[in-house]
Amino acid sequence: MPSGVVVAGSTDDLPPEPSGNDPRSHAAWQLLVQARSCAAMGSPLYAHLLERAAEDCDGGGPTWTVLRDHVAPGRGDALARRLMAAVHRLVLERRAPRLAAFYPSVGGTGSLVGVWAAFQATLRERVADLAPLINRPCQTNEVGRSAALLVGLFDVARRTGLPLRLREVGASAGLNLRCDRFLVGGGGVMVGDPDSPVDLSSHWRTPPPWVPD
Repeated sequence: MPSGVVVAGSTDDLPPEPSGNDPRSHAAWQLLVQARSCAAMGSPLYAHLLERAAEDCDGGGPTWTVLRDHVAPGRGDALARRLMAAVHRLVLERRAPRLAAFYPSVGGTGSLVGVWAAFQATLRERVADLAPLINRPCQTNEVGRSAALLVGLFDVARRTGLPLRLREVGASAGLNLRCDRFLVGGGGVMVGDPDSPVDLSSHWRTPPPWVPD
């Protein structure tokens, strides 16, 4: 990506990674980082659960019991997302009925009142079920990364003067292949379809140095 371009949601927004070699503090940081991301993207349920899970992990609660064998450096190969995906799978398979009452994906209310207690109880009661699920790699389908992708595409177009064809295999379910149909912008610049249902108009803090007409 060209220097000087800042995309919202970059590491500039994140709490500092803890120093030292305490895996529990590191796991709690990974959960908090993902909580901030969920809050920014409009997912209050996951933001709330991950914030509480970070506190629970740091205090040595059932979150730490579930995660302690999976902690890795940096973002830990999306450890926080793998935790949420593992729990969600239990919900979808009707193996966490108390928690399912809060998950809209299975008809739940989405309420934040009482959801942490149900989530924590699921972690405590399903440690053996969650371990193999958390080990699985995480596939994410995120259109927001098109804001960064377009910066690179614009730079290629500027340098070559050639039309572009974007190909993608097995990432984001093909969503970012349609980035030309999104509304993307920020920093006083807007590109794309103003009527697009995918509105990424605040994803650039500073605009790319060159944007096609």
